[in-house]
Amino acid sequence: MKFALLSRPRTQAILNGKLKLDGLPIHWHAITDPLNWLPAPAERDRGTLSGGFDGGEMSISSFIRAKAHEAPLLALPIFLKRGLAQRSLFCSFDSQFVSPEQLSGTRIGLVGYTSSMAVWMRGVLAEEYKLSRTSPVWCALTSPPPTTEAKIQVRQIPAQFVPEEIAAWEELDGYSHRLDRREAFLMYLLERGELDAVISFQTRIAAKKVRPLVTADDIIWSHYRNRGVYPINHLFVMREDVFSEFPEIGETLLAAFREARKLWVDYLLPGEREQIQREIEHLGWDPFAYRLRKVERRTLEVFIGYLLGEKMISEKLSVDKLFHQKK
Repeated sequence: MKFALLSRPRTQAILNGKLKLDGLPIHWHAITDPLNWLPAPAERDRGTLSGGFDGGEMSISSFIRAKAHEAPLLALPIFLKRGLAQRSLFCSFDSQFVSPEQLSGTRIGLVGYTSSMAVWMRGVLAEEYKLSRTSPVWCALTSPPPTTEAKIQVRQIPAQFVPEEIAAWEELDGYSHRLDRREAFLMYLLERGELDAVISFQTRIAAKKVRPLVTADDIIWSHYRNRGVYPINHLFVMREDVFSEFPEIGETLLAAFREARKLWVDYLLPGEREQIQREIEHLGWDPFAYRLRKVERRTLEVFIGYLLGEKMISEKLSVDKLFHQKK
């Protein structure tokens, strides 16, 4: 079996072989993007896997839209990326914006209109700040779904564009890397004044002329405080027939990922562990315990509602039908 997994501190003990999964013929492949082991969007929505992969890390937007097309995929409650959406909203350093409410009528850049982070952000902006999804102009680098009613401008990255090397960090586990070409282009447009804000996949970006739009805790935590929703962006997905062929694989993988979570401090840079500790203290629970509890169910139901409201899926899906059920 071949599984694709982003390389980050919480997965290192699995990818580097420190944790052995005895009795299971698994080959782990480190990736840098949760979609680069999958095929083109049209095939992805039907749940077709590519390159012989049997599963891996996947965005919940891609996964749920694939399930809406009856894809033979099931998830485990291994939530690999999650966090508050407001932290991923950026503006230029000299911008006057201090609240998302000010974004009506502006130009907001994003890599893909259907990405999990973009769906979360639009939902949060609508619920918390009454910012209609049709109010801003969404400047995307990929074509939107034909069902959308939003105002979308598709931007192309010029072939001659040379991206600046910009350091970035994923939320809560100190995953340090460089912005890819797509996000570097969005930051370039933001700095030139061609965009008013950007929805990033990151929560910290070391671009000289870019800053987080929201910094106040009361704004950042408002959606969680009011709705009890703590966003999930990535989870672990496998083909249904894998569960049939290896009946114990679900519990084995859950145990392995939970153990890797305990060992992640061995791979963190100095000072990074304090960030997740502060998050746990604020929440009162560990967001990476890899369990399907009430808060995760509520979070997934809200996200499904966002997809339904934007006509990215045609009917509401049951949370239980997304996950492998132990028999």
